[in-house]
Amino acid sequence: MFLKPRHIVPVARGALVVGGLAVVALTLGPFAGAEEILGLSDKVAHALAFGALLAVAFFAFPFRRRLDMMLIALAIGAVVEIAQTYVARSSSLADWVADAIGVYAVYAISMIERWRWMIREQGSLTFAEIAAMDARRASRRAKVVFEPQEGSAEAANFAERASQRFPAR
Repeated sequence: MFLKPRHIVPVARGALVVGGLAVVALTLGPFAGAEEILGLSDKVAHALAFGALLAVAFFAFPFRRRLDMMLIALAIGAVVEIAQTYVARSSSLADWVADAIGVYAVYAISMIERWRWMIREQGSLTFAEIAAMDARRASRRAKVVFEPQEGSAEAANFAERASQRFPAR
């Protein structure tokens, strides 16, 4: 058998779709109180559901930033709470806070190995120095453009071209 770690991705994406649909059905459908069947309170059910969805999303999208996925999960939780007002369900800020607790718990757990690596390999550096070394950030940094020195013929030519392209208002 030739199973590889990347084979987890399509399974996780399928599980994410099914889990997402289940959460939408349970939170927006006529299933108020369904969490009591499992002996859970409403807030614990919210935290577990959104935390589990985020954990599966980490496997489903391994090349996406965890922080971005966490923010998307929080936004989805807010949209669900707002949508509950339109389907005769009770929406509350406390439910969204429970979603956020579940999401943040999974996010924090996912960061443990990254923090351990930073302590082992880069323990003597500041966080700013570590961020400066991050290759993923290099592509987002502004590129340094060569600017001609003042007083040269190139500078005059550069200034003329710039003034033609960006006229003063």
